[in-house]
Amino acid sequence: MDDAFSIPSDLEALTPAWCEAAVARLNALNDDPAAAQLAGLLGIRFLDLDRDSISARMPVAGKLQPAGLLHGGAHLVLAETLGSVHAWLLAGGADVVGLDINATHLRAVRSGTVRARAEVVHAGGTVISHEVRVRDESGALLSTARITNLVRRRAAGGREERT
Repeated sequence: MDDAFSIPSDLEALTPAWCEAAVARLNALNDDPAAAQLAGLLGIRFLDLDRDSISARMPVAGKLQPAGLLHGGAHLVLAETLGSVHAWLLAGGADVVGLDINATHLRAVRSGTVRARAEVVHAGGTVISHEVRVRDESGALLSTARITNLVRRRAAGGREERT
């Protein structure tokens, strides 16, 4: 994300108006071809966010594996996008990097749009974990994923702080 995206350091400042503007800004970034965001290339659209969760939708078309089903990797890109963006917001814009992601695929989908919601499981100063549920248009659960991110804070001079 660029520096023009201002994130409040106090999570209480994540008002509904700020969250709505943030969703619009995230979608605008995905729409910018120069930004080359994977989420944008896959058609991921952020829907809403608050301190506890973030959600998005993604079209199935163009993301199929050879058997004609939504590729499991697409589930993971959607889950990682939500968990990483939300962790970045919770960390006040500090760098976040993935430590772990895993998924269980429960049901297949061949067409339409999927929706996902990432909910905070743990939000500490160094580690932030989310559980992500991906559903089809009827609300049927397709997959669950868990993503854990490491918050990398920068000290003065740009060096990473050691914890």
